[in-house]
Amino acid sequence: MTGVGNLSAWLLDGALARGAGHKPALREADRMWTFDELSTTVGKLSGALRTLKLQRGERVLILMRDTLEAAAAILAVIHAGAVAVPVSELSTPDDLQEYVVHAGAVIAIVDDDHESVVDAVRSETPNLREVICVAAKLPSSLDFQKLIDGATAQPSIPMGVDDVSLLLYSAGSGPGELRAVPHCQRTIAAAYDSFARDLLELTSADRILSVARLSTAYGLGAGLLLPLAVPTESLLFPGQPHSASLFKALDTYKPTVLFATPSVYAQLSYDAEKNQVTRPLAKLRHAVAGAEGMPERLIPRIRTVLGTEVVVGYGLTEIFQFALAGKSNDPGARPGVCGKPLAGVQVRLVDEDRDPVGPDEIGTLELQCGSLFTGYWGGANTGEVDLRSDGWFTTRDRFMVDREGYYHHCGRVDDLFKVGGKWVSPGEVERALTSHEAVWEAAVVGADDDEGLIKPFAFVVTNVGQEGGPKLEAELRDFVKNVLAPYKYPRWIEFVDALPRGPGGKLLRYKLRTPKQRRRRAETGHDKS
Repeated sequence: MTGVGNLSAWLLDGALARGAGHKPALREADRMWTFDELSTTVGKLSGALRTLKLQRGERVLILMRDTLEAAAAILAVIHAGAVAVPVSELSTPDDLQEYVVHAGAVIAIVDDDHESVVDAVRSETPNLREVICVAAKLPSSLDFQKLIDGATAQPSIPMGVDDVSLLLYSAGSGPGELRAVPHCQRTIAAAYDSFARDLLELTSADRILSVARLSTAYGLGAGLLLPLAVPTESLLFPGQPHSASLFKALDTYKPTVLFATPSVYAQLSYDAEKNQVTRPLAKLRHAVAGAEGMPERLIPRIRTVLGTEVVVGYGLTEIFQFALAGKSNDPGARPGVCGKPLAGVQVRLVDEDRDPVGPDEIGTLELQCGSLFTGYWGGANTGEVDLRSDGWFTTRDRFMVDREGYYHHCGRVDDLFKVGGKWVSPGEVERALTSHEAVWEAAVVGADDDEGLIKPFAFVVTNVGQEGGPKLEAELRDFVKNVLAPYKYPRWIEFVDALPRGPGGKLLRYKLRTPKQRRRRAETGHDKS
C-alpha cells in the first residue's frame, strides 16, 4: 500500500475506495459500525475537535476501554492532524498526570469509567484545556456524543507519511521513566506489509478478534489499524478477557483470527479443560500470541485442549509489529522458540563490543526495518544510544540463534518483565512496598507460575518491630494493588533477613532465588491481572 497523506484518511478512504463502505468495520458486543458509519463519525469528531482549536501536531490523550468510541477517538484525532496518545485504562491518577505532562496533552478523551480519574489531576495539569467524555457526568466535561451530533464532517488535515500520528508508551514506562514512541503512516504501512499481508495473509474474508489493548502497539495494530488497512472487520473487546466471555464471543462472532497473550491462552486452556469445552479454537485460521514470552509447556496444551496451532511472535513498540515469528507446527519449530525474522525485518546479534556473535551464542538483538521509529518522543534520556547512526536499533533483549535460523529468547538486558502482556518495572513495585510502614527494603523479580508464566515475586525485609507472616503478606499484596495498577502486585512474598548487595550497595537481583515450593498456581480465569 502506498500513498501520501493523513493516516486516518489513508485507512478509511482506502477502505471506501475498495467498496467496503456498507460492510462491517468494527463490532463491540451487539453494536456494529460499517466503514461508512465509522468514516462519518470520525469526520464529525475531527470537525468538533477543530472547533475546540485543536492544532496540527498537538497531543490528545485517550483513556478509554476498547469501545467503538475509543476507536473513533483515536482515528479522529489523527484525522484532525493531531497526535493520538492512547494510554492504559489501568492508569492511576499519578500515572495519568505523568502521561499528560510528558506528552504535553491539551485535550483528553475519556469514557465514563475514567472521567473522575482525569478530573482528579486537572488542577495539576493546567495545559489540559478540555476533557471530552462519553456519557459525561461532570460539568467540567464536554459530552462526546453531543459534540458529534452538533458537528459537521470535515475532510482530513493533509499530512505526510512521516508526520507523527501516534505516541505509544513503551517498555519501562512508569513513574519517572516514561518512554514514548512516535509512529506515522509510513511505519503503519510497513507493518501492514510485513505482518498483516506477508506473515498472516489477512484478507477481507477474515474476521479479527483481538483482546490486546488499543493502548499497546500489539493491540492497536491487531484490533484496529491493520484490519482497517486490509480492509476487514474487527471485534473490539472492552472487558477483561475472562474465559466465559471469550468462549461466547468465539461462538457468536466466529472469528478467523485471534490475537491474545500467552496468559489468555493459558487461561482458556485451563477453563476449557475444567469445563469440558472441546477444542474451542479449532476453527481459527490463525491464533496469534504476542506481548509476553510463550512458555514451552503451554504450546502442547494449546494444541490439544484448544485445538489450534499458534503463531508465536516477539515484537516491539518501536517497530509496531513482530520482528520474529513462527507457527508452532513450522518444520523445525520447537516449543519456546520465537521463530525467524519477518519479511522486511533485518536482525543481528552482537556482543558487548557490538561485534556479531555466531550460532548458538547469546547476543543482544539489533534490528532495522521499514516500520522502525526514528527516536523517542522529546529526546527522552533512555540511558543509552538506542538508535544508531547506521540505522540499527539496539533492543534490550538477548537472543541465541540456532543453526536452523530459529531465535531463542534468553532474557532481558535490564530487569523488566511482562505480566499478562504488560511491562512491570521491579523498581516501581519495590518503591510501593517500601512505602508501607512495615517494610524496610524489598526486591522484586519475575517468577514462573505453574503454567510457566511470569508473575512478580517479592523478597521483603521488615522494619524493626514488624513480623513477617501470612497476615502481613496478604496486607502487602492488597496495599500494592491499591497503590499501583492491580496486575503489578506480588503474587508471592518471602520475608528475608537481608538482600544481596554488591560492594557499592547495588541490589544484586540475579542472586535472588525463588523457592519452587512457594510458587503456587497463579489464579486463572478469576484474576484480573
